[in-house]
Amino acid sequence: MSWIFFDRLSAVQFFLVYIKKIPFWLVILIWLLSISSCGRVYFPIELKTISRSDRSEKQEDINVVVVPMTFKNIKSANKTPYKRFIVEAGDLKEPAKLVSAEFALLEKHPTVNNPGPYLIGVGDVIEYEELVNTVTQNVRASRRLAVNEDGLINFFQLGRINAEGKTLSELEDLIYKKVVETGGNTDFNLFISDFRSKSFSVSLGNVTKSMPYVSTPTFIKDILGETNVSTTVDKKISIFRGSEVYVLSYNKLLRDTRKNIRVFPDDRIFVEPLNYKKEKVLIVGETGAQRAIAINSNLRPSLSDTIFSGTVLNNTTSDFSQIYVLRKKKMMFQAYHLDITDPTRVSLANQFEMRPDDIVFVATQPLSLYSRTLSQILGSTGLTIQARDTIRTELGN
Repeated sequence: MSWIFFDRLSAVQFFLVYIKKIPFWLVILIWLLSISSCGRVYFPIELKTISRSDRSEKQEDINVVVVPMTFKNIKSANKTPYKRFIVEAGDLKEPAKLVSAEFALLEKHPTVNNPGPYLIGVGDVIEYEELVNTVTQNVRASRRLAVNEDGLINFFQLGRINAEGKTLSELEDLIYKKVVETGGNTDFNLFISDFRSKSFSVSLGNVTKSMPYVSTPTFIKDILGETNVSTTVDKKISIFRGSEVYVLSYNKLLRDTRKNIRVFPDDRIFVEPLNYKKEKVLIVGETGAQRAIAINSNLRPSLSDTIFSGTVLNNTTSDFSQIYVLRKKKMMFQAYHLDITDPTRVSLANQFEMRPDDIVFVATQPLSLYSRTLSQILGSTGLTIQARDTIRTELGN
């Protein structure tokens, strides 16, 4: 207040000395400028709604409990679960939802893991190979038999044989009986050379790849390995099988060597990366600039990583005795208070783990607040003197 009085006194002296030389309306203008600029050297942009006091009163009032940052309290704070959230924003008609990661990926594994033997279908190609004895040597002769749209194979000398829906061994027994009936060569082999009747699909983002289903066991883990799925973050695997939907965690599937989940015919497999909410710590107060610092669950940064990285603390203006970490607990905030004017307490900052949405607040040195008030008052006085000099110049000309 003394500086404000000084500012007004300067304006009064200016008024008395130069009142005889300056037109009365200019004196009044300068007087109004000196009064209105007291304590403010700029004109802020304001939305004319309610008064400053009303704005403050109608803000949310949240209880804050100050907790000293001791070894005991740090141990308790570090037990706070590192919660990760998934952003569900698929429906554009509704606001985005934050869902805990553990509930966003509720696994449901198939109860049956054996699709049974491969059943021959339309389009499959059967390879028939028989051993033919000649005078000089034994020769293997083979023929390819495709299953037509009626599910039949046209076998020379044996006629048409229904192959659809049969296993390879069942078809082999059927052909063997017919060969015996016709007195043919029973020394033959039968196998499927081309699988075309069944398939399954794997969708990664907007790319869907169809793969043939074969008689040898195919596992989800192997399929995703072939499609180069990144494991930086967990993925949600959805398996649509008939009327059932199964959900798997890709990272858990990789870690658990006992989980060898097989692919069934006509499975539709969708791999979706989880849309994790960005994890950050907010830095406010006397920190040079208010900003957010990204953190992650793998590195688990400490308070010292946060305040000593970059230019968070200012040797001149930051109050090293008033560093707080505000962490929400139910309907209140716990403010862990750290005073590092004693350098041995820096070790406390090394042990305090940060959590997503923590707020680090650094108070301002009282002297810095006084200095800023002084500079604003002097700046206001400077504007008044500048206006006086300008008027002098104009009158002199």
